[in-house]
Amino acid sequence: MEGESLRPTSQIKEMLGAMKEQWQSMLGMAAMFVITILIGIVIQPFYNKPEFRAFGEAGASQARNILYEFLMILIFTALIIFLAKKKKDWIIKYGILGILFIALCYATIPLTNLVISEAPEPLEFDSTMTDYEIIHQHNDGFFASHKLVNKTTGDIGGYAFYSFSNAYSESEIAPINMLYQGIVFESNKESLKISKFSEGIIVCDGEQLMKIDNDFDVSTKLNKNIDCVFGFNSNNIDWYINTNNELKNIGTNESYTIPDFINNETVINIWSLENEQLIWVTENRVAILNLPNENRNFSIAFEELHNSKITTATYGSSLWQDSEIEQKLLIIGDENGNLTAWNIDDKSSSIPQIETKMNLNNGFFNGSIKSVLLANYNNFAQDELFVVDSSNFRMFRASNLVEQINMSFNFEADVNLALSNSSIDSVNSVVILQINNEWKHVKINENQFQLVSEWAALIGFCLSILLMIILYVRPEWYVVNLVGILVGAGVVAMLGISFVPWLIIIFMVVAAIYDAWAVYKSKHMLDLADTMVNLKLPILLVAPQEKNYSFLEDQDSMRDRETLESNYEAPSEIEIQSNENVIKRPIKKKKVGKEAMFMGLGDVIFPGILVISAISWLPEGTMFLGADATLWIGIMTMIGGLCGYFILMGYVALGKPQAGLPLLNSGAILGYLISTILLLGISALEFNISF
Repeated sequence: MEGESLRPTSQIKEMLGAMKEQWQSMLGMAAMFVITILIGIVIQPFYNKPEFRAFGEAGASQARNILYEFLMILIFTALIIFLAKKKKDWIIKYGILGILFIALCYATIPLTNLVISEAPEPLEFDSTMTDYEIIHQHNDGFFASHKLVNKTTGDIGGYAFYSFSNAYSESEIAPINMLYQGIVFESNKESLKISKFSEGIIVCDGEQLMKIDNDFDVSTKLNKNIDCVFGFNSNNIDWYINTNNELKNIGTNESYTIPDFINNETVINIWSLENEQLIWVTENRVAILNLPNENRNFSIAFEELHNSKITTATYGSSLWQDSEIEQKLLIIGDENGNLTAWNIDDKSSSIPQIETKMNLNNGFFNGSIKSVLLANYNNFAQDELFVVDSSNFRMFRASNLVEQINMSFNFEADVNLALSNSSIDSVNSVVILQINNEWKHVKINENQFQLVSEWAALIGFCLSILLMIILYVRPEWYVVNLVGILVGAGVVAMLGISFVPWLIIIFMVVAAIYDAWAVYKSKHMLDLADTMVNLKLPILLVAPQEKNYSFLEDQDSMRDRETLESNYEAPSEIEIQSNENVIKRPIKKKKVGKEAMFMGLGDVIFPGILVISAISWLPEGTMFLGADATLWIGIMTMIGGLCGYFILMGYVALGKPQAGLPLLNSGAILGYLISTILLLGISALEFNISF
């Protein structure tokens, strides 16, 4: 009938016919979709570190950050449209070129580094069975002890104490080839009380006290016949607590009353300060104690009860040095997996202040904190922070807490942590973890943590500049596509590692709704697309349909394409008057807007960030066909997006602009959900987000 629109069957036939005519450009666009996401997968390990996450490790699961990202998209879109209406195209062009250059570097630098740099050897633990027990980190080495037992009777004859240093030196003595010096403390007691001070340790067994420092001189450091339950040293003065719960100074008869908590709470660690104070950490509290002198008694200068059981503590140079004077930091770990830090002034008697920059809480660690250590592994700048939780050994450095080591391991038993510097050029230090009678050690050096080689950074940067120059001089479709693919890959990687999958899914649903409204209702997305096409900017991908197509010469707007399509009526029959009969002949539809297909870069980025998020955040360890299940889930997510793409292309082939995100995002989300349930189980879809 004349003027009647296409019936569904006719429309499907026409769609299939149009797709058949344009299959080459459709496959070309699909190839660019896949290549962009695959490059994102390749560079994902480069960025999959806490310092690269847009809102940090904790912010990756906070919904407010996704709302912030979406708000920024709205503001950016409104600004572009506003500037376009004000004829300020030059501001749009150069502003977006600057943003594209940064995003381009996100891809070119890691890709260049991948090509020209050798990957460092993966960190792995080696094991040594030993009876040595790590006690205390000290300068470039640590103290350890060894119980001496009569093999015949099983009686304890004493304890050997050692100072270990220079791991992996030329000497081949002691565990992991470390130099050491030792001293024997004769005692038949089952357990000893040990405290730490700036130069060494104090050992008490209830009847004698021995100070162990660099001298290792038994004749001058061993005090016998002393009722010493617990001893410590401060400013070269040896103190001890006797069985009557009195504090005494060796060499005097003065005695002082001790705070009640010292008797009632298990000691975690003690450190002596230069200002005649002690840091006293128990399972329940952190306290600063004033040592007695002519003007004061043994007293509490500061104390704070902790809301959960303290499991470990460390004291060393602050990670946030802001002056030439060395600042000290006390860090405690608890059974809930939280770290708390205090700034300590060991030159005066000021009150410790909580360090608010220590934000490694809110589920950052797994299980309880087994051990923490502030130590300098390369003798450069301030200390690094080493942390052992229930499943990982991790190292953080510098003021922004860059995580440079994260090694998975099952730490069910108690763990002692120590570090020893090395005299070998290829090894800065050896980190040692004692678990029962085993020392697990790993060699670390600065080259292992070099994010990108200097040459790779320079070449990648110059390559980005070259591509931007070519884009500016001749923005032909192949240049636009090359830059667009690299920009898309960089953005996909950066956003994908920044948010957990459920937040990405919420982001995708909201963005799809907005995209549909912006294309079909307000139509401002068409204006935005026209602006980008006219400025020849690579925030879209171009798939030519004709051999001689030139993006530089393409002047058709999305509005024109939509108008042509909407004004076109379905094929009907016209009457041709002849002398005798009326001949009915079908009208053939004129091809409109078929020189090239366009797809906004956002149509690739949204499915892509879900792919990267799945690989980055889903639990690893389940192998499938030789690869981790998370990689397969990422690939299935991409395939789901491709299914949505081919449905989308059926409509695009007819020449009418379409909102891409509803179909692309839906396909990717379905691919993610189905593959995750199949490979990891429904428990992997835990809704682990907060506002």
